[in-house]
Amino acid sequence: MNVTLKQVRAFLAVAQAGSFTGAASRLHLTQSAVSVLISELEQVFGLRLFDRTTRLVQLTEAGREFQPVALKVLADLEGAIASSRELAAQKRGRVAVAATPVMSSLLLPGAIARYRRMQPGVSVVLHDTLAGQIQPKVRDGEVDFGIGTFERSARELVAEPLMVDKLVLACPVDHALAGQQQVAWRELSGHPFIALTQDNSVGQLISGTLGGAGVEIHPSFEVAHLWTVIGMVDAGLGVAVVPSYATPITRLYRIRTVRLVEPSVRRETSFLTRRGLALSPAAQGFQSFLKNYVSGWESRARLARGKRERTPSVKVR
Repeated sequence: MNVTLKQVRAFLAVAQAGSFTGAASRLHLTQSAVSVLISELEQVFGLRLFDRTTRLVQLTEAGREFQPVALKVLADLEGAIASSRELAAQKRGRVAVAATPVMSSLLLPGAIARYRRMQPGVSVVLHDTLAGQIQPKVRDGEVDFGIGTFERSARELVAEPLMVDKLVLACPVDHALAGQQQVAWRELSGHPFIALTQDNSVGQLISGTLGGAGVEIHPSFEVAHLWTVIGMVDAGLGVAVVPSYATPITRLYRIRTVRLVEPSVRRETSFLTRRGLALSPAAQGFQSFLKNYVSGWESRARLARGKRERTPSVKVR
């Protein structure tokens, strides 16, 4: 027979109350039920734990030796239960997230800072990595989930929508197209163009859209990273197409972003997780928080874009 938690609780209640009646009252049990629990415990030990008289119940030597052990067992168990409840309540734990450098620099720092203020017991680890490394990190369990745009995901992975953005034109503020409210893709022909390489998902989307619109572009430069594209546009080396979520970066430079139409191209940014494997409570909590955070972040970005569009452009010489 194994020792049960009920038996340990009954033993400690009797030891503290000095009677079966008092212990029964504390435990909300009948006196006979407490007596049965103590008898079962004494059978496990093969020793009497209490000396019983008509007036008093006292610990035997064996009972006195068992009491500190029982107290520690109960304290450890209650601590483990409380810890598990904290995990379940998403108040403690560790979350590892993989995202592209741009997403890691724009969206996630503010989100992590706010979440840490809300849940100081949860540690968030950020892996800023190239887009092509996100899927392997999720698949191999190096991170809880990834954030990015995935045209195709491996069979063992699942993509869940997080946010939608559009492709926009990025051009120097004094460029001929900078003063327009919107630009058609065909209007890009003839302008020096800075392209993203084809191993970049945005580069593939841009190339496919240009081809579908019948626009022939001969890039002046072809680079691998969005930050490089923005730097080249700022230097006046050409125009480029970038995701609208990168607009906050362009505000730091002499760059104007303009809506691209005919066609208007939308991209979906998703959470990427392992199929059939539940997220930890901490990871679930951070994922749910990000969904709400992104909604507010997108609203602020739309408001900022609207204000810029209502403000006359200034030509910089």
